[in-house]
Amino acid sequence: MSASIWFLSAALALTGPDNGESPGRRAAGQFEVENAIVTFIDEIDVAAQEPGLLTEVKVREGAEVKADDQMAQINDSKAQVAKKVAQAEHEVALAEATNDISVRYADKAQEVAHFDFEAHRDANKQAPGSTPKAEMMKLLLQWQKGMLEVDKAQLELDVAKLTAKVKEASVEAADDDIHRRRVLSPIDAVVIEVYRHVGEWVNPGDRIVRLVRMKTLRVEGMLRLADVAPTHVKDRPVTVNVTLTGNRSVEFKGQIVFVAPELQPGDKYRVIAEVENREEHGIWLLMPGMKPAMKVDAGVAAEKPKASRR
Repeated sequence: MSASIWFLSAALALTGPDNGESPGRRAAGQFEVENAIVTFIDEIDVAAQEPGLLTEVKVREGAEVKADDQMAQINDSKAQVAKKVAQAEHEVALAEATNDISVRYADKAQEVAHFDFEAHRDANKQAPGSTPKAEMMKLLLQWQKGMLEVDKAQLELDVAKLTAKVKEASVEAADDDIHRRRVLSPIDAVVIEVYRHVGEWVNPGDRIVRLVRMKTLRVEGMLRLADVAPTHVKDRPVTVNVTLTGNRSVEFKGQIVFVAPELQPGDKYRVIAEVENREEHGIWLLMPGMKPAMKVDAGVAAEKPKASRR
């Protein structure tokens, strides 16, 4: 029997009818989560993607950033020049791709060759032998050559159009090289450490800024299977209380987002809740590392969190 099947069987057994009490009634109420601790949901070291000299660092510890905000700049002077070259080559390629003069000239030339051939053929019909057969063959060849020249000119124009697309891709690649030298925030977050400073050389993978999401944190802990079944806990609302300086108690709301599919020693299972944090005088009240009191309301269904994160 697999661990998951055993876990579900145990949950059903322990939450079955007891003295006429239904599973739903037994699950009603609040249940204390043991060993609760606050942790980050997102904790990111933003690294350099390209080698180069740091020319700008725009953030410092404590700064709040939005997703895609620029935090630092790696020297991109060569990348900028490469982009200008790529743009110039693209413009040349576009000019060639939109120039159909060769096609139009070849088409007119073959029309003249065709007319010349037809004129001599008509003359030969009226005065047989006026144009020797060998000369007629040359005129026919000139006409056929003219038609092939049209095809060749059209092919060269098609190639020029494809070349323009290649040059356009080169411009996009140059843009990407520039973009990769801009150090951007991947999420709404708070800067808690700046590893590198202006004038320092960085290589791909070197950490530049450390970010954490403070708007929403997670609280995890253990519930006893004998107290409440996992099926009565998933997606349920939670209340988190922490005691601050001066014996001040502060309450936060959240929701269970994960119930572990395995039992730990003591017939306990792990749960994780996401909790909305808040600021007071520019300081976040709920902090990772805190050991709060968390209760799960197993009798009330919760809505998905709608608050924004940062």
